[in-house]
Amino acid sequence: MESPNSLIAQPPHPHTPTPNPHFAGGVWLLALAMLLVLCGLCSALFYVVLPFVSRTPASGIQSNVIFGSTAGFGLVFGVLIFWQGLNAVRGRGSISAARAFPHLIVFVFAFLGAILLGLGALAIQPIAAYAFPPWHFIAALLPPLGLLAYGAHRLGQSSGLRALLVSFSWGALVATSVAFIVEILIALVLVIVAAVIITSLPNSRALLEQMQAQLRLAQRTQDFSALSQWFAHPAVMAGVLVYFAVIVPPLEEAVKALVVAFINPKQTRAADAMLWGMAAGAGFAVIENMFNASVALMAWAPLVLLRVGAAIVHVANGANMGRGWYAARVEGRWGQLFIAYLVSVLYHALWNGTAIVLSNNGLTGMSNPSVALASTILTGALLLVLLILASLGLVWIVYQVSKQRKENA
Repeated sequence: MESPNSLIAQPPHPHTPTPNPHFAGGVWLLALAMLLVLCGLCSALFYVVLPFVSRTPASGIQSNVIFGSTAGFGLVFGVLIFWQGLNAVRGRGSISAARAFPHLIVFVFAFLGAILLGLGALAIQPIAAYAFPPWHFIAALLPPLGLLAYGAHRLGQSSGLRALLVSFSWGALVATSVAFIVEILIALVLVIVAAVIITSLPNSRALLEQMQAQLRLAQRTQDFSALSQWFAHPAVMAGVLVYFAVIVPPLEEAVKALVVAFINPKQTRAADAMLWGMAAGAGFAVIENMFNASVALMAWAPLVLLRVGAAIVHVANGANMGRGWYAARVEGRWGQLFIAYLVSVLYHALWNGTAIVLSNNGLTGMSNPSVALASTILTGALLLVLLILASLGLVWIVYQVSKQRKENA
């Protein structure tokens, strides 16, 4: 017969395990980590093999830059995410984001050292295919992480590294994938339209054969001076500007920091939202740096330095959108989100537009230096102004949120 005492609610046993609210998230992190490590190992295999089967040393270096960077990203961040996922499954807390990063000055000196060592590795042609890609990856990684470290030391005293890694992974993997797929589809439509226009010209066959031959030559020799006449054409220049300054920025700014939209309004501070937005922007910038800075290895160092400005724009816009999503989701001010989005798109469009004009002048200047000199100086000045504005914008946003956190403490 059942004892009456068994019907009385008993207090929980002191050794009864409490449910782990982070278990499911930890499992997802472990799955992502294993996928990244697998991709990193596959890329590392190609990194080892490809130089032996490449037709030319230049193509071997170019391929290994991509596979080496992909291997580095997959292995480094796969291990970091696995560590955080394992801690989440075990119910352990995350360390403070501020404690996870050295100070910004460390990143600055490491970045300059990576550029110098990368240039030295490029000069050693017999082993450049193996010696150069690691420095390219490090140079692509350090500027966004340095900016994120700057924000973490001011905003991340109570924010955990785990949430930061999730936001970084969103920007690096999800946002870039969505943006890339949509941008490729739009580019295909534009290419089809351009092909229809070209085929309607009287000398279309000879024109297409000439373009194809010059593209193959440029890819084989890494000398893009032969393409300057095409980029100098007003119609081509207009199409490139429309694509990169009108189509790309609204799309990328819409998806880059979208992870912040999923915050819990009751448990999120403005500092957290800002830092997560910065992390998403940093992840996006790292992937862009890995691929975009490898398009012309003859001008690798200038491209890497130019990508520092692009990283500042991405991280600053990520912080701006993070603050906008906080205003919308927590404070109910959706108009602030719209304003933040417009400002981010404008910054991005101005940066892309001036960078494209500068690149075009660099190509056309190979064939006619006197014509492009004045325009190059002007565009360089505009890029410098945008770089200063992006830096000041980042400092201002971080300062405002840090000040707000101190006032609310």
